[in-house]
Amino acid sequence: MTATAVPKLVGPVKGGGFKGALAFEWTKLWSVRATWWNLLVGLVLTVGFAVIVGMSADASAKKGVDVTMPAPHHASQAFLLSQLTVVVLATLALTGEYSSGSIRTTLQSVPARGRMLWSKTLVVIAVVAVAGFVFSVPASLAAASFMGEYGTYTGGELLGTAFGAGTYLALLAMTAIGLGTVLRSAAGTITTLIMVLLALPQLMGVIGAQWLETAGDYLPSVAGTVLMTQDTDPYGGGTALVVLLLWASSALAGGYTVLRRRDA
Repeated sequence: MTATAVPKLVGPVKGGGFKGALAFEWTKLWSVRATWWNLLVGLVLTVGFAVIVGMSADASAKKGVDVTMPAPHHASQAFLLSQLTVVVLATLALTGEYSSGSIRTTLQSVPARGRMLWSKTLVVIAVVAVAGFVFSVPASLAAASFMGEYGTYTGGELLGTAFGAGTYLALLAMTAIGLGTVLRSAAGTITTLIMVLLALPQLMGVIGAQWLETAGDYLPSVAGTVLMTQDTDPYGGGTALVVLLLWASSALAGGYTVLRRRDA
């Protein structure tokens, strides 16, 4: 999936200021087919995998395995796959402009680079946060329908997981935008984040060194799981939020620094 070029504009965005920059980025994001495809694929993957998780939990329970856990918490495992669609969406929102050359038009329209980066980031994370919430609800309902009595949950647990999913995916998207600004490469950014989200947690667990396992607890995927399940192991939701904020703010700060120091 590739981003389409932004129509060439002459001079700053009409209306100017931060509000104009937000409107500009909002229009660009929804005019790219990749945005729609990534959201659709994310929804299908989340709900589809949640069904598989629910069926697996039900089968395990009938064999005597203790799988007692609210269905929304089981369904949160589905984000292991669908989070990758968010990474792609957020990455292409920026790197697609570099690959097409339309970043020059963007910076001509919004000359203040910090304003451009922040407006793009806010638009993307707002869309992703809503998407995460929306993905989580039908996924939880789908998992519950196959788990029966084993996945009983409360309204608070359903909403807690949905809000946790939205927050996690939004901060993950922010991390992707920051890293994409540094690397300017969709392939490089996506590969790096897949390594951080999927490969590193597994590798750290396999090696068996205690300090590596402890370090692995502070990777985004672990913190995201804590937020979605309201777990207290290895830490609580407050710490999980701080961990995700540190990853996201560090990536975005790095992206802003690089954006200010080099040409488009």
